[in-house]
Amino acid sequence: MEITEAVDAAQALVRERFPGAVAAFLGGSLARGEGTDTSDLDVVVIRPAPAEVYRETLVWRGRPAEVFAHTPESVRTMFAWDRANGVPTMASLCADSLVLRSVGGAAEQVAGWAQDTLRAGPRPLGADALALRRYTVTDLRDDLLDCRDADERLAVAALLHVAAGELLLAAAGAWSGKGKWLARRLRAAAPDLGGRLLADYRALAAGGPAEPLGATVTAVLDLVGGPLLAGDHRTAGPSLLAGPAD
Repeated sequence: MEITEAVDAAQALVRERFPGAVAAFLGGSLARGEGTDTSDLDVVVIRPAPAEVYRETLVWRGRPAEVFAHTPESVRTMFAWDRANGVPTMASLCADSLVLRSVGGAAEQVAGWAQDTLRAGPRPLGADALALRRYTVTDLRDDLLDCRDADERLAVAALLHVAAGELLLAAAGAWSGKGKWLARRLRAAAPDLGGRLLADYRALAAGGPAEPLGATVTAVLDLVGGPLLAGDHRTAGPSLLAGPAD
């Protein structure tokens, strides 16, 4: 789908389903001209409060579409969650996008908030969160080096390269990502060590040894104080002790 076709489809969706929207954006790969036959329409719509805030996946003109329906207040809250989680999901959708509708400059205002969020970057990890990540990566690294079963080694390596990649980006004060975006963020923000992490994981997945990936992960851990196992202590909170909700 070409950009013009994607914009036409997204504008029709907004017209028919969100006539009261004051702002709307088309984000994602189709907006960047990188879409494939299976790429979905990522559409953000902003409606005046009070309005339902939700995310919905639907089929629109034969193509999957993800709709993120917000108010100006709720989208700013999502930008705050982006910073807290370290993954700029909503901020990127609104900052790196095509404007489909703007009433009274509403889209430009939201895009400005999103751009401010991206420039601010993720919140630094607190001491407890950093310790937990160090412990998780250390434990997975040791499990990987201990594995003798090929299937188990692949399963552990998949978890480890994600956890170590997220830790490396946090150490660099850079935005992280999920799925394909983790690889993109690593190549952009940490091309040397991040590139090694990706290459060593790729080599292991192709049948190579685990030791190179283990060594690269150790280098990541050294950036944040080194491996951590002994001394890890986490107190069970009230919500855990209360048990799962019915």
